[in-house]
Amino acid sequence: MDAALRRLAVVGCLICFLGAAAAEPLDVAQALALASQRSGKLGGAAAAVKQSQDQVLANDGLGGPVVFASASAYSFDRIQGIDLGSVNSFVGGAHLPIPLPTLPGSVDVRLRKSGVGAGLNAVLPLYTGGRVDGLKGVLGGRAAEAVASEVQDRDEVQTTLLQRYFGVQVAASVAKVREAAKLGVGEHLASARRMEEAGLIARVERLQADAAHEAAVRDASKAQHDLALAQRALAAMVGDTAGGATQALATPLFVDTRPLEPLAVFLARGDAAHPSLAVVDAKRQQTLALNKVEDSVHLPSAVAFGRADPQDGKANWIVGVAVVWVLYDGIDRSAVLSSGHAAERRVDEIERQARQDISLLVERCYRNLDQARVRFMSLRADDALAQEVLRLRRKGLAEGLNTTLDVIDAQLNLAKVQAEQAGAAFEYSQALAALLGSTGELAQFPQWAARADIQHR
Repeated sequence: MDAALRRLAVVGCLICFLGAAAAEPLDVAQALALASQRSGKLGGAAAAVKQSQDQVLANDGLGGPVVFASASAYSFDRIQGIDLGSVNSFVGGAHLPIPLPTLPGSVDVRLRKSGVGAGLNAVLPLYTGGRVDGLKGVLGGRAAEAVASEVQDRDEVQTTLLQRYFGVQVAASVAKVREAAKLGVGEHLASARRMEEAGLIARVERLQADAAHEAAVRDASKAQHDLALAQRALAAMVGDTAGGATQALATPLFVDTRPLEPLAVFLARGDAAHPSLAVVDAKRQQTLALNKVEDSVHLPSAVAFGRADPQDGKANWIVGVAVVWVLYDGIDRSAVLSSGHAAERRVDEIERQARQDISLLVERCYRNLDQARVRFMSLRADDALAQEVLRLRRKGLAEGLNTTLDVIDAQLNLAKVQAEQAGAAFEYSQALAALLGSTGELAQFPQWAARADIQHR
């Protein structure tokens, strides 16, 4: 019995531990890691990288010796004609004293034979005009492109995660504000009804309070629905195993009011590390390698070869060197060369345009981030003003200086300002994600969030 009780106690402790672990708040770094692990898009990108890298490994020995064995079995039945004209001439001209019968002009001989054969062959490329290096370069370029594409896909997935993570935060903040406004307006509506019954206010004022309350109820209901949808979207990325973690997020909305580094610093980072530039570099590598393959077609190639054919215990072998040079194949060599140069220029132009676009993107994201910071600070001042106005309206209502509608308007205005402030903090987080993504530094987002000087809860 004691053993059974101990087992039950262990199981109970384990359940409690797992429950506590499931309820553990989810910070933004953990959410980014979960989203990356669960993403089918990133899983496919990782498989593409593995595929291209394996192709590089598989062809690493390209251009080395090739050794292969061959075997054959044969059987033939052949009728071979033999001309006897020369024999007849010889016999007829011999003038022998004994007459000889005349031989036919030709005779057919039937040959039959069956057998088996085996051999060992070897080929060693000595010079290929750059074809082997070109083919390896193409495979290496494809592998590099797959890696660069995976980085871009990871940034897209993580940007979506950040949008949903802080989307839950802003939705929860708005829902809280709208619920508080609904309760506050409800209290003032009850007060307005009592005052109407006492004849202190007109019926129209009570009806206006009713309408304001209904609007507050609708806003609160919508905010709750938005929150549920935002939580569902986040759970789809981090997994149902997170349980209630999407309702208890450890990293709040934030704003760093300190000045950013100069724009030139971010421009330099974007010009050096934007993910799309790695794709362009991979495309250039493939283009140059393909041009090398094209050039090799009209260059000589040389191979050493050998073959050994053991037959009936005897070793028959042959070794040699073969040189092949295509002198004419109907292809316009100058046109091929021009095409290759055009492909290189195309990559150069793509890179030039990409760098221009990256520069504009970085500057736009930089200015959007600064604008979001300024807007948030402005709304903080509006929040303080709205709270003070509400306090004065409530005080004026108690002293008979303000009406119930004045208090309700102040309450709703405060809710509006606070919802806008949460929205501004959300815009700041998304602008920061966009800026870091444009400079290839999205992985540093959690550090930026941790050192922000304002945590908006």
